[in-house]
Amino acid sequence: MVYVNIPYVVENDRLDPDVVGKELAILSISEDSKHEAFAAIYHKRPRGVSFANTNEAMLLGSALYRLGVPYRQTLESDYKYEDMP
Repeated sequence: MVYVNIPYVVENDRLDPDVVGKELAILSISEDSKHEAFAAIYHKRPRGVSFANTNEAMLLGSALYRLGVPYRQTLESDYKYEDMP
């Protein structure tokens, strides 16, 4: 399992949601992962996306790089509060 951590930075608010949506739409990842990534980019509380397939995580990482969004791949979430109810 691979986790793509997406921290919130102020510059994320400057990204055009249409451009981000189009960039994520062309990826060969699940629709749920696309929605989670979109939400993580704009959410003030850092979060990320979990993948069973490393290739899908790399696709998302490439898209985030093109958009200028910081990210980090790890084996588990850096944000432990996500597991809390």
